[in-house]
Amino acid sequence: MKKLFLLLIFISSLAFGQFTIKDSSDNWEKVGNAYAHTILYQRNDKTKAKIEYRDFQSFNLLQVNNLDLSYYTFEFSTNADTLENIYQIFKEHFETKKEETITLEFPEGNMILEFDKAIGGFYGNFKFDKVNNLIDKGDRSIRTAGALNMKQLNKLFGKK
Repeated sequence: MKKLFLLLIFISSLAFGQFTIKDSSDNWEKVGNAYAHTILYQRNDKTKAKIEYRDFQSFNLLQVNNLDLSYYTFEFSTNADTLENIYQIFKEHFETKKEETITLEFPEGNMILEFDKAIGGFYGNFKFDKVNNLIDKGDRSIRTAGALNMKQLNKLFGKK
């Protein structure tokens, strides 16, 4: 009887153990998206943001059966104006058409903003350093979110 009683106590402690809610989708507000390949979210308290993206360096049309269409996430700490400051960097580079690579350091890892010209057009690009422990697939050190024009960046940052 004593063993049965101990077993019931053990099972009830597992079933009714204490837990805390770490995060909820209700804590995140979608800022915008560039089609379905890059989506920007910000926490309601404006302390964090995250970018969900597909890694476009893994796309190889010659190996259709090995396409990686999964989403990756880069979550980073923010202040109230961090996203606006990142948007302004993009906007200034599109106005001046300056080709440059800028590295933004966050405690969670590096965000690399790449600006370049290709096929007669100017584009901006997000890259994320593997310092971020959320990037765990494959062996490359940098993941690329894909080239964006200014219209797509406006949608991503929720601008009209």
